[in-house]
Amino acid sequence: MSNVELITSYKNSTLAPIYAGSGAVASVSEDGTLMATPVLDEINVIEFLPEPALKCKVSNDDEQDITALHITPDGKYLCFVSQAQLLKIFSMKEGKVVRSMKTSSPCYIMDTDATSTLVAVGGTDGSIIVVDIENGYITHSFKGHGGTISSVKFYGEPNTNNWILTSGDTNGVLKVWDLVKRKCLHTVQEHTSAIRGLDVREVQDESDNNILQLISGGRDNVLNYWEFDTKKKCKLIKTIPINQQIESCGFVSSEIDEDLFYTAGGDAIFQCLSLSNGSVIKSTKKPIEELFIVGVLPILNRKKVYTVLSDQTMELINIEESLNNRSENTLYPESCIAGNHGTIADMAFVGPDHDKIALATNSPTLRIIPSLNSHSESSENRLLINVDFYEGHSDLLNAVAATEDGLWIATASKDHAAIVWKYDEVTSRFKLYAKFVGHSASVTAVSFPNIVLKGYPEYILTGSNDLTIKKWKIPKPTTNDEANVTSPHNITTSEYTRHAHEKDINALSVSPNDSVFATASYDKTCKIWDVDTGNLVATLANHKRGLWDVSFCQYDKILATCSGDKTIKIWSLDTFTVLKTLEGHTNAVQRCTFINKQNQLVSSGADGLVKIWDCATGECVKTLDGHANRIWALNAIKDGELIISADADGVIQFWEDCTEEQREENKEKEKLKVEQEQTLQNYLNDGDWTNAFLLALMLDHPMRLFNVLRQSCLKADGSNKDEEGIIFNKELDELMTKLTHDQILILFKRCRDWNTNARTHSVAQKTIKCILQKQNISEFSEIPGIIKIIDGIIPYTERHFARVDNLVEQSYILDYALVEMDKLF
Repeated sequence: MSNVELITSYKNSTLAPIYAGSGAVASVSEDGTLMATPVLDEINVIEFLPEPALKCKVSNDDEQDITALHITPDGKYLCFVSQAQLLKIFSMKEGKVVRSMKTSSPCYIMDTDATSTLVAVGGTDGSIIVVDIENGYITHSFKGHGGTISSVKFYGEPNTNNWILTSGDTNGVLKVWDLVKRKCLHTVQEHTSAIRGLDVREVQDESDNNILQLISGGRDNVLNYWEFDTKKKCKLIKTIPINQQIESCGFVSSEIDEDLFYTAGGDAIFQCLSLSNGSVIKSTKKPIEELFIVGVLPILNRKKVYTVLSDQTMELINIEESLNNRSENTLYPESCIAGNHGTIADMAFVGPDHDKIALATNSPTLRIIPSLNSHSESSENRLLINVDFYEGHSDLLNAVAATEDGLWIATASKDHAAIVWKYDEVTSRFKLYAKFVGHSASVTAVSFPNIVLKGYPEYILTGSNDLTIKKWKIPKPTTNDEANVTSPHNITTSEYTRHAHEKDINALSVSPNDSVFATASYDKTCKIWDVDTGNLVATLANHKRGLWDVSFCQYDKILATCSGDKTIKIWSLDTFTVLKTLEGHTNAVQRCTFINKQNQLVSSGADGLVKIWDCATGECVKTLDGHANRIWALNAIKDGELIISADADGVIQFWEDCTEEQREENKEKEKLKVEQEQTLQNYLNDGDWTNAFLLALMLDHPMRLFNVLRQSCLKADGSNKDEEGIIFNKELDELMTKLTHDQILILFKRCRDWNTNARTHSVAQKTIKCILQKQNISEFSEIPGIIKIIDGIIPYTERHFARVDNLVEQSYILDYALVEMDKLF
């Protein structure tokens, strides 16, 4: 192995879930620039311009999960409720909670009015409170519902008396409240289950009379259309069957057609319908995955909406633009945001510039997100939350692989199939190119050849839980493929099939020259196979537990395997024997790959650690700790300059090589240290005790600090020191009165250590005496942690005093003996 400098330092950037683990639906400001998303007991406030970035993180002091939240339309306040039944109002300007009040019951529903003045909160006891956001007091308290409040919606026009709140409960009861008169105007029940969507608007009839229209959507799969006024009129105009559970509904604000409304909920479908005949005008496609929409967030005067899916994915739909396009009935998302990715099983760098990451998650959908190096240097709080979805599989993904140029992706799924995706330069997206069906169980591993000679990969290799490996021929791309992308190739016959292992195959890797490939299995073995014939070349058996991964080195005839026995083994491909065993992980090692030519190896494990190894010595040179759960996925590009790791919580860490920066920093520190030590010696030689003491204290080196204090005692004028009450010297004693609390704490820690030794305790005692004489005792006792340090000083101090008392007693006996001896002579 060549003598090259090792990579020993990495700096990391974290991409953590921004929306997870809470039943509360996200919220967005009217202009779409701010979004609030809950993660358990915290709320992320995300700013979208100029690019997605974390504006602030709102922590819930009671550490209870967030149950409901809402950003005011103007984006100035964030209102939220937790399981502790506390309504809190967070000011974006001040960056803190400015109001807090107790609610009568748990609350899961809230809404703010268009003027950002009021917030309505519905409770499980059927009560609703309306709160003045800025001033923090309850303006209305409504009771009358017999079930849990399942929806609330404001309607109001400035400079009018039409200020209305509508509410629905889990029993299907709908109420209309007059906020001006503080009373219930109408109570109706035409739904048979929870009302989840409400919306009100004011229109003019043919006689130019203003009419209030109301729509209500429920989990009984119907939408009711009402007309009402602020007196006694409340008429059900029609009931429209929607044929799906409704979680949200509202009027569509369109200059083209005012006769439209939207519904969203079951089957994860958002659709625009005609109010007059109930026909579907526009609709999103039903995803393959079993999802549903939990909320809709309108922005920009309802020209666009965010749909919030049950997997915390948010899709931005441009309703106005879509309605202008009459030829297309399908609504396509303008962009998608991933709240979290769930468990990430595998990943690969893709795209012509390797600036994207393909993820295999606990979903049938292939996800592709931007990589860290795809963004220019900007805010440290930037978020890589945009995601592209690719549907093709019908069950969860197990593995993902990519060609060296990043233009081809292969995915393996539990649906017994593998899919190859091809990059389209026109759309800058990947398209389903070919599907390979033939395994009788879940496909768990997939790999491309390393060498692409004809402009496309000629085959893929797959491993499956049916214990077989297969080689598949990839059809050659033609011009027809570009024109007929809707009909991908369907391959059902493999070039060969081999029974490979006795237990599940967890990984597959192809050698750099494409001559052989290796499979890692839970049967504790790694097997080497000939690519062309599929014949077995060798069996590597030395692990004590099942293997999770196998990786070839690109620069030498070696490969690495990692196992549930907590080790990584490096094997020779000439002798098929173990060259090195790397030990250091405390749990199963899930992934491994070579970096820095063949000189180093990076691994990740179920212990949540990423380790960097020196292959020559077998020693771990660096442990990267950035995960709290098992790391399933690991990948590296540019020979280890950038490493990404992802865990079972969906947390992705980007590790960037900063070894050279660290070396330069260490050199500067060493240089500064030498200069400071020389300066300290100069201060001592010149008798500059003040500067010598402060510098020694800053260096935080116990013996240097001790020597400064000891030398100041030795060189002090002892003839009049005691008379004047000076302990060290006048300058140093005066300095003790000006020490900060942090400096006192450091000094007392050193005194505690010196006090344990009979040779150094005298300096410790003098230092303690000096500080206690010079400092304000009441302020001194309030220093955090000082009492605990003093408790450690007292026992040794008592022991020193006891020893002195014994010496004094012994001196009396010696004096007596000497006096008596004098009498004899």
